[in-house]
Amino acid sequence: MRKLLAVFLVVLMSALIFTQSITYWHTQVETDRQQRIRALAQIFQAQTGIKVNLVPIEENEILEQIPRAVQAGTLPDVIEGGISPILLLGSQGFMDTKLNAKIIEDFGDVYTGVSRLMQAPDGGYYGVPLSAWVQGIWYKTNLFEEKNLGAPISWYNILTAAKTLHDPQNRFYGLVLPKRADAYTEQVFTQVALSNGARPIDTEGNILFNTPEMIQAFAFYKELGKYSRPGFTGVPEALNAYLNNEAAMVFYSTYIMDDIAVEEVQKRTVQNFDPKLVENTGFANMMMNIRPSSFGEVIGIGILDTSKNKDAAEQWVKFLMSGSNYIYFLHMAPGGMNPTRSSIAEMDEFMDNPVLERYGKEQITTIISALETVERFEFVEGQIIDEMAILSGNFVIGRAINQMFANDWTPEQTAQWAQKEAERVLGR
Repeated sequence: MRKLLAVFLVVLMSALIFTQSITYWHTQVETDRQQRIRALAQIFQAQTGIKVNLVPIEENEILEQIPRAVQAGTLPDVIEGGISPILLLGSQGFMDTKLNAKIIEDFGDVYTGVSRLMQAPDGGYYGVPLSAWVQGIWYKTNLFEEKNLGAPISWYNILTAAKTLHDPQNRFYGLVLPKRADAYTEQVFTQVALSNGARPIDTEGNILFNTPEMIQAFAFYKELGKYSRPGFTGVPEALNAYLNNEAAMVFYSTYIMDDIAVEEVQKRTVQNFDPKLVENTGFANMMMNIRPSSFGEVIGIGILDTSKNKDAAEQWVKFLMSGSNYIYFLHMAPGGMNPTRSSIAEMDEFMDNPVLERYGKEQITTIISALETVERFEFVEGQIIDEMAILSGNFVIGRAINQMFANDWTPEQTAQWAQKEAERVLGR
């Protein structure tokens, strides 16, 4: 018995010594999401023998936790989070850009737009795009077909549709356009401006609100306002107007998908469920004037250069983003969490979901393909434009647009005010 016990202890000690483990920070703090990630980690350990220590962190706290972990030497092996924490670590030299690039190359089907947002100046990548949502125009396809209107992708088509379908006497409007001094207004204007080649600030710090391209963007936005639902609408009003059939078009993220398709979700906003709304809804997966552009948010996953278990970390990232494992992960938030790999988006198994199946494979593929052209004001070719965060935090764009409508400013007046206000908040 003593010999048997001794052998058991030796085996147990060997197992403890040779079992690899990695630490994984993630922002999926909701209970049901933690359960899914825990299940995936258990399957991964059973298959590989590698234990994953899961550390859930609130999204708005992760930027605070990073410097503390740097100072304490307790950075994880793998981190998941929005663009900001991934690029913050990357810009400070903590991400393994070559290994993250290798994973993207090994997959071979990561959408260009989302991977570009993770790109480092050295040609590598600060992280691997894990999931994403996109924002664009959702529109009533049945009305567009009746009036023989083209999909609202080009500025011309968007404005033509808004004019044609605008019927304010019957409380029906061409679109819902945000006009509040908030982030939603900036998000919508981002796509308008970038589709015209306009940016508020460049990588050298030049403020560019008074450029011809930006003035044209303000002019287009103001023209659209003539055919919008009255008032200074925000996110709740935009959702309500589209679901209540008060508008032909609405700017919204893919998080609207269950509101459109699922009765119990739709009834949280409107009284009567419209079962045909999902089949009569289309999505303009980009905007185009002089160039294509989409707006969205990307969640990345990256391996840190400080990791002592990079092989195990690579296995974990690839495990999470492959086949059924990836689909199980993404179905935590269908529509909100979209695959960044085209092969996964095309799988029948991915469509096996109560929300996604109501749209059909063709529509889902169209929606997700917007990830090819996703852009943001604050990220350009692996460079973070830090000052853009200051402009956003002060709602410079939202306030400019709000005052353009409230004071009936011309696009030139709006651009001049935004230029001066940007210079003021940046201390120029």
